[in-house]
Amino acid sequence: MRKRLLAAVCALAPLTSGAAHAATDLVVSRTPASAPILGTVIRGSSATTYSVSTSGAVTRTSGNAIRLSNASVTAPTISITCGFTFDCALRTVRVTITPAGSSGDADIVKFRRGTVSGASGSVASVSENQTLVFDLPAIGVLRTVSFPIGMDVLLDAGAGARVHTFSYTVTAEYR
Repeated sequence: MRKRLLAAVCALAPLTSGAAHAATDLVVSRTPASAPILGTVIRGSSATTYSVSTSGAVTRTSGNAIRLSNASVTAPTISITCGFTFDCALRTVRVTITPAGSSGDADIVKFRRGTVSGASGSVASVSENQTLVFDLPAIGVLRTVSFPIGMDVLLDAGAGARVHTFSYTVTAEYR
């Protein structure tokens, strides 16, 4: 019985490991798929920063632009799902979150990560920063790890009175 199990594991090893599978083993998804929508913001005479917490609360932290709504937004939740490979069970995963560049008058200037759920080990805290880089312990075969993110968004002085869009990218790769 042991020999058959070992033979089956060895037969699967070439199919489930290696760089060729790295891109398909880890699936990153965002809910919602877009960045938070602050709603209509009326131009200010100075650059204005809005802070979106990991729970979705929005606070103006500097500047004088006016957000017409005081409602919370849906903070993005990032989920990383691992496939059916040995890498999922054995290797740590490096996560990188970066702004995707300007799409007009709004830019992401800082990210923050909320509590990680579904991790099989402890996850170190990470400081707020324009780019977040942190490691997750091995996720496990066919398992998912999730965490909310918050961000600070900077609107240019004199930004038009409209709904501003901004985006970010999330990558996950084995270490």
